[in-house]
Amino acid sequence: MTRTIPAARRRTVLGAALLASAALGVGLLSGCSAGQITQTDTQVAAVPGVSANSTDGLIALRDGAVAYSNEYKPGSVVPIEVRLFNNAKQSVKLTGVTSASGTVVLVGGAMPAAAAAAPAPTSAAPSPSSASPSAPRSGSGSPSAPASASKSPSAVAAPAPVGSAKMAVEIPVGGFVALSQSTKTYLAVEKLSGEVLMAGGALADVKFTFTYADGTTTELTLDELPMTVPLSPLPKPTSVVGHEGE
Repeated sequence: MTRTIPAARRRTVLGAALLASAALGVGLLSGCSAGQITQTDTQVAAVPGVSANSTDGLIALRDGAVAYSNEYKPGSVVPIEVRLFNNAKQSVKLTGVTSASGTVVLVGGAMPAAAAAAPAPTSAAPSPSSASPSAPRSGSGSPSAPASASKSPSAVAAPAPVGSAKMAVEIPVGGFVALSQSTKTYLAVEKLSGEVLMAGGALADVKFTFTYADGTTTELTLDELPMTVPLSPLPKPTSVVGHEGE
C-alpha cells in the first residue's frame, strides 16, 4: 500500500532544503574571499600621463604629461603638467627640473628678483655744440656742406623670460601640489631643442630634484615624459567610398 505525503509537508521539506542550500553557498563565498588581496588596491587610474616615485619612495609623481599640441617646433615653449605628493614626515620643496630636451622653468610662480627682465638702457645721441666754428667761404660763395650727424644704434630690449629655472615649490606633509596650466603655475621647457615634437611624442630624460626641510635631497627620473591626449576627439578623416561593380 502506497503512502501519500501531504502537500503541506512537501512544501515544508522543500523550503528547508532551499534554506540549507543558500546557507552553504554563503559559506563557500565567504571562505573564498577570506585573506585574499583585492585587485583594486593595485589598479592604476585610467588617466593620461605617467606615474613614478622618488628614489627614497616618499615623493610620488602622478599624471605627468606634456600638454597636447599637434606639434612643438624647436625653440617653442612646451608646457608640462604634473601632480606631486609628499608622503614624508617633513615638508619638501621641488627645487629643480632638468630635461635633455631643453631648460625647464617654473611659469607663474614666484620668480627671484635677478630673473626679472630689466629694460635695456637707451643710449641718447650727444647733442651738437651750439657754438660751432663757421667754415670759411669759398671764392664762389657757395655754402659749405653740413657735417653728417652720427647715428647711434637703437638698443634692443632682451625678451622677457618665460619663467625661472630657480624654483622652490613647497609640498606640505601629507599633501600635494598640482602644476598645470589650469592652476596658472606649471613647468615648461623654455625653448625646445632638437627635432619637432609631434603629437604622441615625449620629452627625454626628465629629472626632478626635491629638497627636504632638513636639507637632504632626493630625485625622481623619467626616461620619457609623453604627451597627453587631446581633450576633445580629433575629427575623423573623410572616407572614400568606391562605386560597387567597378
